[in-house]
Amino acid sequence: MKIGIIVPCYNEEKNLNKTAFLNLIHQENEFHICFVNYGSKDNTILILKEIQFSNPAKVSVVDMKKNSGKATAVKAGARYLHSRGDIKHVRFLDADLSTNFSDFDGFLKVIKENARLGTIFDSNTKNPLLSIVIYLFLLF
Repeated sequence: MKIGIIVPCYNEEKNLNKTAFLNLIHQENEFHICFVNYGSKDNTILILKEIQFSNPAKVSVVDMKKNSGKATAVKAGARYLHSRGDIKHVRFLDADLSTNFSDFDGFLKVIKENARLGTIFDSNTKNPLLSIVIYLFLLF
């Protein structure tokens, strides 16, 4: 079970914590990071390509030339991850890591303990159970 992490990026050259992302992708985990550059005017795309180059099996970069907003970037990332066929769950987080990776622990615990759950799309809620409840509500 792979978990896709969508990271929308707009002019994040100075905010991206390249080291934190590199550490995550070089750990033994089930994550695949999909960075979505949406019309950045700075060198964001170059940094994203460097991260991707370090581990292309665990990092994808979607480059949208036009800024159509963060929501459109997240949708583009979700479409890409869905097209891969190996992603079961999706989260997204901000490029500045305002929510850090340790917040994923609760999310992972819930999905591993509830094998009957289908795809969960979570957006950094403080309570991963809330995402499950919302998902189940939409499912039934």
